[in-house]
Amino acid sequence: MEDRLDFADFYCSNYSSAVHYARIYIFDEEEARDIVSEAFVRLMELGEKLDCNKNVYAFFISIVHSRCLDYLRRMERRRKVEDNIRQSADRFSDDEFRAMCHKELFRMVGCMLDGMPNIRRKVYCEVHFDGHSRTEVAKTMNVTKRVVEYQLRRAEECISTNLRRMYG
Repeated sequence: MEDRLDFADFYCSNYSSAVHYARIYIFDEEEARDIVSEAFVRLMELGEKLDCNKNVYAFFISIVHSRCLDYLRRMERRRKVEDNIRQSADRFSDDEFRAMCHKELFRMVGCMLDGMPNIRRKVYCEVHFDGHSRTEVAKTMNVTKRVVEYQLRRAEECISTNLRRMYG
């Protein structure tokens, strides 16, 4: 019989040291914990593809390391965007700058909505842009309120995740 990794035991044995390792790079306890959790999920996704005869811990730490570097790259992009925004802000009045930010945010959300399934996009637009209630949207689309809530939640999660990726 093949050796299989006991994920619960692996997690308990290595979580703290992996968080400590991640904190060396990113200096943020909460982010370090998130990164280690994401790395563990990735390890679990690989499941049976893992060769227990090889050093799984080293592979796990390499995933953590890679995710830390990705985090640092995102933070650097965010700093650059913030610097550009500060420089731009000096050239415009507060109202002009606020209008530009809103326009750019709506453009990005619009691009994200374009990539969503039709029902999800329609639910999001009806609720957030047209101001309809979930019940009204369910009636007009001939679906249950639960479907509307599910599609709305998925759309909001998608937009939130993408904005977080872009701006940290």
